[in-house]
Amino acid sequence: MSDFLILAHGDTDGVTSAAIARSVVHGRVVFTHPVGILGDLDEFRGEAESVIILDISLDERLWRELALRLHEFKEAIYIDHHPPPEGALDLLRASGVKVFHEEGPCTAELAYRFFNPPSEMSRVALYGAIGDYAITTPFFKEKIRDWDIRSLFLEAGTLTLGLEAIRRDHEKKRLVVEELALNKLPSQLDFLVEAARKQARILEEARERLPEIVQSLENIAYVIDPGASLGVTAFYAAVLRGKKVGVAVEVRGNWAIMSLRARDERVDLNKALRILAPKYGGHGGGHAAAAGARIPLDDLKQFLEDLDKALRLTV
Repeated sequence: MSDFLILAHGDTDGVTSAAIARSVVHGRVVFTHPVGILGDLDEFRGEAESVIILDISLDERLWRELALRLHEFKEAIYIDHHPPPEGALDLLRASGVKVFHEEGPCTAELAYRFFNPPSEMSRVALYGAIGDYAITTPFFKEKIRDWDIRSLFLEAGTLTLGLEAIRRDHEKKRLVVEELALNKLPSQLDFLVEAARKQARILEEARERLPEIVQSLENIAYVIDPGASLGVTAFYAAVLRGKKVGVAVEVRGNWAIMSLRARDERVDLNKALRILAPKYGGHGGGHAAAAGARIPLDDLKQFLEDLDKALRLTV
């Protein structure tokens, strides 16, 4: 295959997916997100004739433009597991994009099944599954028999916590991708081990601090600027207050960036956020039980109240 531009999410699933792709193709890895992908395509368009997109949800307002941009590439591959907007996958296929999409598995599993790398790379796919809580698929249950489960979870935990700690350091993340593409262990990377150790301590300190800073609505427990992983603190906030949904918010300039976790199987955060966030000029989506959103900071209070009302009406 020719050289590719590889656009991937920067979490464990995205990094392991990129590593699996890199184990079989050459190309530059760029970490992106649903809102920033068009800008990254424009910036790096001249570096490759072909593109691979991994673990990037299709944004409600941008996916049509994305399909047009991908049509310009010699070859475009889209591999993902997020619930798509209605009609989005069909438009991508009509634009000539090779789409490999399935809800349930993590993207790393899908990438492994698509690219068919050396069999030992299944370990890297399992790291992605553990990091993304996608450990009930037939693939996971089959492949985990090939590895020592204690070592596997140690490596996956090191990778996940370490990536959270270095989340804005894309050069280090690219180094992780290259090492994983060679099937190196995360624990062999000293900087990643040290980052994971520090992140574990930060998470524990945040968990102990939560009772003082968590606020509650009828169905939501939320925390602002917890100083640790938004996904984990959102989960702990919901547990602490016994709510259906936990929300952790990080203030970045005039924007509220949030991660949400649902503890009630009847809740569909992806659906709720795709409806609510655009009403505030923002973006939102993900999975039913784990999702994210980005909205103007001034609208945060009203947004949370509207989300709480929506949960009350649908659950």
